[in-house]
Amino acid sequence: MPEPYIDTIQAPTLNECKAIMRERYGERAYIYNHKTVRSRGFFGLFSKENVIASVVIWPAKTPDPAKYQPVVPQKTIDPVTKEILDQIKELNIKLDAKQAASPRPLPGAGEHETLVKLGSDLERNDFSPSFRREILDHVRSEFSLETLNNYEDVQQQVLAWMGERIKLYNNDVPHKRPRIIVLVGPTGVGKTTTVCKLAANLKYPENGEKQNVSLITIDMYRIAAVKQLGELAACLKTDFIAVDDRDELKKELLLRSDSLDAILIDTVGRSPNDSVELAKMKTMLEVCGPDAEVYLTFMASAKYPDIIETMRQFEPFGYRAVIVTKLDETKQLGNVISALAERSKPLAFVTNGQPSTPKYIQKADLLSLLTNLEGFTLDRERLEAYFTYKLPDRR
Repeated sequence: MPEPYIDTIQAPTLNECKAIMRERYGERAYIYNHKTVRSRGFFGLFSKENVIASVVIWPAKTPDPAKYQPVVPQKTIDPVTKEILDQIKELNIKLDAKQAASPRPLPGAGEHETLVKLGSDLERNDFSPSFRREILDHVRSEFSLETLNNYEDVQQQVLAWMGERIKLYNNDVPHKRPRIIVLVGPTGVGKTTTVCKLAANLKYPENGEKQNVSLITIDMYRIAAVKQLGELAACLKTDFIAVDDRDELKKELLLRSDSLDAILIDTVGRSPNDSVELAKMKTMLEVCGPDAEVYLTFMASAKYPDIIETMRQFEPFGYRAVIVTKLDETKQLGNVISALAERSKPLAFVTNGQPSTPKYIQKADLLSLLTNLEGFTLDRERLEAYFTYKLPDRR
């Protein structure tokens, strides 16, 4: 039977990719994978999203392609990895269906000046289009024309609505001993530095009992990361081990389970687009058990589409919450707030700066997060009272 071949199609939307595919190949082709990318635009302006679709095409004389399931050339994948990849594919299909809904237009000519200004402020902070529409629809329905004239009141209410959409992870609940804390995420987001900060925070807490911790890395590819963790372990007077396979990780966890309060694991940075390698890493981390606290780590300055793609592709790891790093490098956190709200994921910690000391990592706090929005004036006393009354479980 003739072998299929592969083509790549790029267009503004997935439906347009499908239309191009049908025009080129008729019923002989189907899309087996696609992703959304954002172009840089002219001098960094007017950027736009495009969909890149990978297409499998059957040769013209092949019998009815609907009766066959072609095998796309790739590395040999074991059954466990294949199952994880199938989970990722299913999650992506569900999200694509959710995003297919027709959105309401953003403010334009004829809108009240408050809505126009608010829309501009939200866009400047890199909030996603869907989140901006949600906030603006709230304002349209809750404020009369007269009350819209008070921009300060509108802005404070908008900040309150944002706070309602942000979930905070409760780190103070009792934990099974030893706690196994695992950080996952893309390359270059500061996982190793964050592991160091968490370890220092547990070893030398400002309040509470000092804990006995151990550090493990499965990142054998970056010598600098191994060296960094080794040096920190020496400073903390705690042990440190680097492992490179599932069996060795399982053995080291068993050896340390009786004598430690917490074990922190640094992982290999993986691209969200590398599904095969992500699946292999998940298989390795399964030896940590169901009680392991997995945190997804990404930078505060990452673009909204990249954050969403990262959260989608790391979903099979079952991460409990998110850690946002390098908060000091941006004042535009609409990307982070939009992504957390859309994916309904809690925020556990935020980090600032490079030093691996406890003060450079903090438990997530609503007001601290909202303070980092550019152009928004936060009435701390008013919002503090609002969150205490409306969201008592988050304080």
